[in-house]
Amino acid sequence: MFSRFCPVIVADMAIATSTLDIPKNPAERRAWILYRLKCKGSNFRALARELGCSHQAISIAAGGMPSRHIELALAARIGVRQQELFPEHYDKNGRRLPLARSTERIGKGSRPAAQHNVEKTEAA
Repeated sequence: MFSRFCPVIVADMAIATSTLDIPKNPAERRAWILYRLKCKGSNFRALARELGCSHQAISIAAGGMPSRHIELALAARIGVRQQELFPEHYDKNGRRLPLARSTERIGKGSRPAAQHNVEKTEAA
């Protein structure tokens, strides 16, 4: 009689634990995603081959950098919803938040546009 109820209990526990134990910290979540992929017999490289991108792109997306198609593939492979895996990319109603890009250039070797280039209206 126990064996008749066991699959139901195990299935319910798998669903509950898969959504509750997802780390919020990006580095921890990346490691958790990799662990879950390995449990399913996959990894970042295998998923990258299927998607036609680099394993670094998969790793970066798993760490929290927005990428809709990679997030969808990761969530599908692990068996959770995108909103549960990357809650910071969605509002409370489940709608995807738009990317907010800075107007400033940031990074090595970048500099703001020269003021004289912006003020001149005549062609060279």
